[in-house]
Amino acid sequence: MNLLHNGLVAQLPPTDQGLLLRRCEPVELKAGEILSAPGAASGHVYFLLSGTSVALVVRNGGGSGLAVGLAGREGAVGLQFALGLGAGHFTLLVQSSGAAFRADGAVLQRLSDRRLGMLRTFAGYLWVFSQEVAELAAAAQVQDIQARLARWILLSQVRTHQTELQLTHAHLADMLGVRRAGVTLAARNLKDRGLVDYRRGRIQILNLEGLATVAHAQQGAQGDLLDDNELV
Repeated sequence: MNLLHNGLVAQLPPTDQGLLLRRCEPVELKAGEILSAPGAASGHVYFLLSGTSVALVVRNGGGSGLAVGLAGREGAVGLQFALGLGAGHFTLLVQSSGAAFRADGAVLQRLSDRRLGMLRTFAGYLWVFSQEVAELAAAAQVQDIQARLARWILLSQVRTHQTELQLTHAHLADMLGVRRAGVTLAARNLKDRGLVDYRRGRIQILNLEGLATVAHAQQGAQGDLLDDNELV
C-alpha cells in the first residue's frame, strides 16, 4: 500500500506527505464496517485507496438512513476530527472493502495546526465534498427511485473505478432511504434497458453513458456528478 496513491495526500508537498505518513498506519476496511457513529467527540481519519469507498449516512431515530455522500481514493473521511470537530449526525459506513491509511484525529489536528498548507488542503476538500452532499440531498427531493439508484451506482463507479460493484438491494435501499422492493423494481427497469446487470449481490455496469442519462433525469443542469478531478 502506498499513501501517495490517495488523491488528497498527493496534493500535499513532499515534506507534509512525509510528516503525515509517519502518523498513519495501513488498515483493511470491510464492507458494512462503521468507522464513526453520530455524537463521537473524537475518532480517526481514513485516507482511502483504490477500490475502497465509504458512505456518509444520516439516520433518523427509527434507524432509517439516507446516504448523502460517498468518498473513495480521491479523498478521506473523518477529517472533521483533524479540525477539532465531532462526528455530528453522520455515520461513516464502509460500502466497498479495501485498503486505507488511518491516523488519529487529535494527532492530525496538532500536525495540521502547524502546517497551514495541509490545513487548507483538507478544508478545500471538505468544501468541495459538501457540494456533493447538497447535490444528493436535492436529488432525494426531486428524483424518483430509478434516477436516484442510477445516480448512486454511477457515483460508486466513479469512486471505486470499477464497473462491477458489490452492492446488494438491501444495502442500496438503505443508502437511498427507500423500501427494498422499490430498489428491486428500479434495478429491474435499468436491467431491461440494458444499462446494468445484477446477480447475487453484484451489479455490473453495461452502459455508463445511458446510466448517466437516467441519473441526471428530472434535475436538469444541476445534475452533474462530481468526479475525482473536482474533488482533488
